[in-house]
Amino acid sequence: MELLEVKKIMRKEFYMSRKLFIALCFLFTEGFCQTYRIATKFSDVILSNMSVGMVYSLKKEKGIPYTVENLSDEKKELELTIEKPSPSQLKENYEPIPDVSWITVVPSKFSLEPSEKIDCDIIISIPPDEKYLNRHFQAMIVVNSAGKPSATGIAIDYSIANRIRFSTGPRPEKILEEYRQKILSALDLEMAPMSLFIKKQLSLGKKIFLGKDDFPTIQVVNRSKNNYKIEFFIADNPKDYGSLAEYEPIPKEFKIKISKTKQLLKPKSIQDLIIELEIPNKETFYNKKYVFIVIGKLKGFDIPIEIFSRIYFSTEYK
Repeated sequence: MELLEVKKIMRKEFYMSRKLFIALCFLFTEGFCQTYRIATKFSDVILSNMSVGMVYSLKKEKGIPYTVENLSDEKKELELTIEKPSPSQLKENYEPIPDVSWITVVPSKFSLEPSEKIDCDIIISIPPDEKYLNRHFQAMIVVNSAGKPSATGIAIDYSIANRIRFSTGPRPEKILEEYRQKILSALDLEMAPMSLFIKKQLSLGKKIFLGKDDFPTIQVVNRSKNNYKIEFFIADNPKDYGSLAEYEPIPKEFKIKISKTKQLLKPKSIQDLIIELEIPNKETFYNKKYVFIVIGKLKGFDIPIEIFSRIYFSTEYK
């Protein structure tokens, strides 16, 4: 064979191998190849006020399954593992989980036919040690390919990672605001105003209705084109929601009732919340500043979604 022909063949093989290399890079970096498409439904879950020494099932107790779906055109063997986050994956104010054994996935290994999906349970077990109190942890849930090489002898590995963050105490303040902004941008839904100051001093010993007479109230604003089901309740600790320090959390003796705790928010709508408040006629409750938080928890989502509003008021002088 002449030297010129050898050079042509080598050049041809080089270009073929280069095209294969580019195609594989495109497959791994873009994930557009239909054959290997795997999807997860978990988002960026943020949990708070978890207790040390307790075991939590996100699927059973929180209604948050970890869903894996096979969008490809062939059967897939998959495995779920827990990993510590890398520095680039770790979110501000969080630390890597001390031990990945704290989190278990059930089932952790399975196969999915084309278009098939599975809801896995994430179980978090926090050791009963006081050194883990009031700390913020992050772990990564990773979906890996677990199949054997095909008949051609080629095996392509791929993985998808999702964050899970949880606190053994209140969520960090920055994370709370980040969480709220995600809700507003995604759902176009809010409780307004975020901080309501009632100027009129409230009387003791009688029922007061916010949203009636001369008393203002908060509103739920749905600017989207979707219906949302929402349930309202009063938060246990206002300090978790960034309330002003000079206002005390309402005492347990105060009676607060939301007229309609469950509502359907229609598209492009604004709804008033009628809140009944009764302050006992006791000496210690006169001339005080108080705050309580109204929480709206949305139903029908795979992650816990809350909106809230702070209500500040002062009681009358005696």
